[in-house]
Amino acid sequence: MSDEEEFSHAARLGGLRTLVIDRFVAAEAAVHVTGPPNDKDTIKPFVRYFLEWLRDADGPADRELRRRVLLMVTEGRDRQGWSENDAAKLIKVVDEVYGSIA
Repeated sequence: MSDEEEFSHAARLGGLRTLVIDRFVAAEAAVHVTGPPNDKDTIKPFVRYFLEWLRDADGPADRELRRRVLLMVTEGRDRQGWSENDAAKLIKVVDEVYGSIA
């Protein structure tokens, strides 16, 4: 792997750039919330908020912790009927859980 590539245990991916892994994790977390999307617009608001939150990471270890927390908090949320308007509310929940850990 080059200096720009990494391995992510949370994403179960390696040999990719950090941004690509973050996009994958954000999309996976969005699907956890919305269920399988009919098109990219279904998950777009969540991906945007999730990526913004992941970018606040302070180094590789913090980024990986954020990825794991995001996936943990969003898993199974599709059964709760979240709408795209709830993306900002959900990222606050994610950040609160992260704050209680980090």
